[in-house]
Amino acid sequence: MMNTQALSRTRTWAGLVLVLATGLIHGVEGPAHYHEAAYQGLLFFLNAAGALVAVRGIYRGEKLWGWTLGVLISAGALTLYIVSHTIGLPGLEIDDEWFEPLGVASLLVEGLYVLVYASVMTRPQPRQPMLYAGGERSGSYPVGMNSMSHHVEQRPHAAPEP
Repeated sequence: MMNTQALSRTRTWAGLVLVLATGLIHGVEGPAHYHEAAYQGLLFFLNAAGALVAVRGIYRGEKLWGWTLGVLISAGALTLYIVSHTIGLPGLEIDDEWFEPLGVASLLVEGLYVLVYASVMTRPQPRQPMLYAGGERSGSYPVGMNSMSHHVEQRPHAAPEP
């Protein structure tokens, strides 16, 4: 079984590669979509730029803004792909080419990124051993609780007196 540090690195690299692939696909497809509708091409370019920013955040360990920006980019692109193929985008015809190779690749990397994001955000945090006031290591009480416990008389639990 993989240790938590190796698993964390694997998830980080998976997130980096997947969000970078999402941005690359949209950067490559941007010019063609710009000619169809300027706003659509701009959305593709913004996706690519946002993906680069998310990559920087993920690489730096920024769980909140790096990973979350990545999921907004990926889930947003995935949603707009489905919208463009079902009800259509404003000013554009419904796109009936569901299985265009770059479209399928985009759906795949975006969907996988969302799964990796969910895994990163829901995984339990590893327990870090804490130092007691005396320098001992333990995972049960923080320094403040341990130092106070030396001054409190230890009594068994009893019902309160009337």
